[in-house]
Amino acid sequence: MQKLSITPKQQEILKLIYRYRFLNRIQIQTFLNHKNKKNINTWLKDLTDKQILGRHYTNTIKENTKPAIYYLITKSKQFLITDPDINQDILKRLYRDKKSSEKLINHSVLLADYYFHQLNLLDGRALQFITKTDLVGRDSLPSKLPDAYISIKDKNATNRCFLEIIDEGTPRFILRAKIQMYIEYFASHAWQESTNYPFPDILLLCPNTTIKDFLQKHITRAMEQEPDIDIEFFLSTNSPILWENAIADQGQTPGE
Repeated sequence: MQKLSITPKQQEILKLIYRYRFLNRIQIQTFLNHKNKKNINTWLKDLTDKQILGRHYTNTIKENTKPAIYYLITKSKQFLITDPDINQDILKRLYRDKKSSEKLINHSVLLADYYFHQLNLLDGRALQFITKTDLVGRDSLPSKLPDAYISIKDKNATNRCFLEIIDEGTPRFILRAKIQMYIEYFASHAWQESTNYPFPDILLLCPNTTIKDFLQKHITRAMEQEPDIDIEFFLSTNSPILWENAIADQGQTPGE
């Protein structure tokens, strides 16, 4: 049997999808900074034809204008397994992604979109954007990993944040538990002692104003009860993205 081969750009595509889990064609093209849509489609078609990548796409009217979404499958492993940046335990679970929910897929696509949003705001600053996949196995992080750790550096300072993408329909008890997790994480001093950095801001990207308003009220009450906890929580809907301090009388933007 002839051994499958792929190009360096196709290898790069596989690694991008490993980091973000689900990406659409437009996002892949943007990550690669490639102007030629035809080349991207050729590489992706080759990967799916060889059954190295999975693909979600529908021909249903009104849905067929959306770009196809790609994900890793079992055969992807052979092209990633020798990469030192790849977590082998994550590779073992690739077979599950084919049956992933629409909620998880949308969550992953939104994460990549937020990365591009940050890129557009850099204005000469340096961005480090570490996804949840990249964070697996690292020490001294919250018990439930954030969607991303973000570091933005300019000449004078470095702003650090944990990003949490909140899904539509998330129960309120889960939202309350997430806030409590960060309060307990701060109190443990695990971050402060292992990094010697200030505690990151917490960015909560909400699907609607109902969840955003609930979190604003809950965070205000929770922080009033924890005067020794010095965490800045910021809230925004995912469209438009306009960050506001959860404590109304504190007017900072993330990282200040």
